[in-house]
Amino acid sequence: MTSTEIYTRGAVDSDPPPRTRSKSALFCPDCGHESAVTGDWTVEGTENRLRLRCPECDTVVQQR
Repeated sequence: MTSTEIYTRGAVDSDPPPRTRSKSALFCPDCGHESAVTGDWTVEGTENRLRLRCPECDTVVQQR
C-alpha cells in the first residue's frame, strides 16, 4: 500500500530554522561549557595522546 503526504505550500517553501550552535564547537557533558575546538579547552599532550579538558570543571571532553 502506498500513501501520499500532503504539505502546505508554506511548509515546503520555507527556509530551515537557523542554527544556534556551530558544528566546530565542543560541549562539556558535565557542566555544559561550550567553546570552539580551538577555544579555551585545557590541552594535555603526551607522546601518543591528546586530551582536551573543560576549563570550568576539568572533565575530559575529547581524547585522541
